[in-house]
Amino acid sequence: MPTIWYRNDQKISPGDVMKFAVYAEHVSRQCYDVFEEDGSRSRSEALSRRAQAVSDSLDFGDEPHFLAETTKKVLALRDMVSGMCFDTFGERGHMGKSMDLLGMARDVDEVLEKLVIYHLSPEELEEAETEWTHESQFYAKIEGDNLTRDEPGTGASA
Repeated sequence: MPTIWYRNDQKISPGDVMKFAVYAEHVSRQCYDVFEEDGSRSRSEALSRRAQAVSDSLDFGDEPHFLAETTKKVLALRDMVSGMCFDTFGERGHMGKSMDLLGMARDVDEVLEKLVIYHLSPEELEEAETEWTHESQFYAKIEGDNLTRDEPGTGASA
């Protein structure tokens, strides 16, 4: 688990605060994380509490600043939503994350980059690099205007 360092020299704007607010609002109204066999869904108390905790702790001033405790609340909500939390549902039990939710999550991650630094131990760094190397083999390589896949069985050059 990486160590998280909280920045004191935060460079966030009121617009960044609004990204957190919109995300927490969407999660509290549109996302579900409890699913029953009969197809019903509900929001867990933990998810509701985390979304409300984020909303309650936001600094909407002209020069916002987040305490480490507030940032921890945002991280906890983001981690919960990135798991088994969905806001799009379809036929035959399909569950997914909407483009809106994915875009908001990306915005939250961009603001979090201004608030925290992730520090990996040498072992964690080695493990992450190994995983990245493994995962990268499944992505197409773009060289100029050519799209290619080097691995056998994944298709030829496009």
